[in-house]
Amino acid sequence: GRGRGRERGRGSELAPPIVERATFDVVVLDPPTSTKTKFGAVDIENDYQSLAKPGALCVKPGGVLVATNHSAKVELDDWLDIVSRCATKAGREVLSVETIAPDGADDDDFPALDDGRRPLKVAAFTLG
Repeated sequence: GRGRGRERGRGSELAPPIVERATFDVVVLDPPTSTKTKFGAVDIENDYQSLAKPGALCVKPGGVLVATNHSAKVELDDWLDIVSRCATKAGREVLSVETIAPDGADDDDFPALDDGRRPLKVAAFTLG
């Protein structure tokens, strides 16, 4: 290769970079509603689990996983349950969950839909 630290095997695609495992006080998951990359596609309406579990594993005990969901099709309570279950499956205890909603002047930037649901959902999960 050209010194980029990755090599191609015969007949294989470019592999994702190998990173060392690390944990952090705060991890932010802010995926787009859907995207396609050379490593695969993500659809947060159906695949949030594929991000939430690895995200939870990156949080230090006592740290916070701040997660967002931009889809109006996903109910807040269902999404909170998905993220909590993923953290639990990753072996992390969910100590608390705080939803963060826009208020006051921010309400114009993130308006609710006609049915009252908000596309943008934000929550902070404190993990043990």
